[in-house]
Amino acid sequence: MISCQHRMLDDRIYKKEALTLSRAGYTVIHIGYGDCFKDYITEDHIRIIQLKKNKKGTTLRSKFSAFRQTMLTDLYNVAKNVSADVYHLHDVELCRIAGKLKKLPFHPKIIYDAHEPFCDNLKDYWRERSVMKVIFIDIPAVLSEKQVLKKADHLIATEENVASRFRKKNPSTSVIYNYSYFYPKFSSYNSKIKEYDAIYCGSISESKGIFLIIDALIHCKKKGYEYKLVIVGDYNHPLLKSRIDAIIKTEKLEHNLFFTGKLPLEDVSGYYSKSKIGLCLFPKNRTNQLILPIKLFEYPAFGLPIIGSNFGHIKNIIQLNKIGIMVDPHNPKEVASALIKLIEGDNYKKYTQICINCVKNNYLWESQKAKLVHIYEDLLKDNGKQ
Repeated sequence: MISCQHRMLDDRIYKKEALTLSRAGYTVIHIGYGDCFKDYITEDHIRIIQLKKNKKGTTLRSKFSAFRQTMLTDLYNVAKNVSADVYHLHDVELCRIAGKLKKLPFHPKIIYDAHEPFCDNLKDYWRERSVMKVIFIDIPAVLSEKQVLKKADHLIATEENVASRFRKKNPSTSVIYNYSYFYPKFSSYNSKIKEYDAIYCGSISESKGIFLIIDALIHCKKKGYEYKLVIVGDYNHPLLKSRIDAIIKTEKLEHNLFFTGKLPLEDVSGYYSKSKIGLCLFPKNRTNQLILPIKLFEYPAFGLPIIGSNFGHIKNIIQLNKIGIMVDPHNPKEVASALIKLIEGDNYKKYTQICINCVKNNYLWESQKAKLVHIYEDLLKDNGKQ
């Protein structure tokens, strides 16, 4: 497993895929970046090789060092030296070294695992990225991805729209859904202790709907409903915090909004259990009509109905399973009405068991394990290793 943008011990990479393969008898190594160099074996018998991520400082030397690392030479050299049978790439930037890995003399197999529709992402959010990053990192990554789609031994997508695109380039494509492995023991679920009316868990960014969520909370407040919202996650940009703080001060939301910062998964579960409703109010664009947010499976696993955007997979999952309310995320009055409808009279409780059963029966990671192992079995069989 190789990553360059995801953290080590990542939810999908480590907790789901690496752990699944390790328990199936494979020797698994995850190579990626972190704050310092580490090389160790986890309690799950997975080797972690964490390289130090160079940070762009104020000096010319530090800026050059950080830029040079974007060429991913250090990751490539470590990957080459471990002589893996399969290199499983988890970020689009890694497509730039896929060809070199493929040409190694021990003939490894290459899997490209696209967590998101990167091309759509870039079209929607390029204004949020620096010009230098777009020119020197993003565009080369897009061009490299086109080559990898044709030449990789297997492609993996997290939902069917991206998989359909991939199949046009390479029939060896699978969908491995990012379903939840993260859920309470269903038999001991406690829905009585509630401190927060709603929760949002994920990256705090404009592209994930943070301002749409705050606008809805303001409308509730104007109607006399002093709801408490907890937000679990990191800001995706340092300037975003100051913008949000200004709104909180102006609208007097100090007792309505609570920020925890990024938390380990075991702590996130406590906030899910203490909340009544989960929010998934992504703004409408190309990317958000394609992605399948893991929140759609984590919220209901803890019995939380979802107030979600009325398009794409968000709409389909809510509508199909009757686990919440679909709204126009750009209409704060509509979102506020949905919050009031679910919270007042404890109407959210009507969804609790429906949500839990929905995830338990349809959306657990266990249903995806066999597909991943089968991909590896086929690739290594072709390679004479199985």
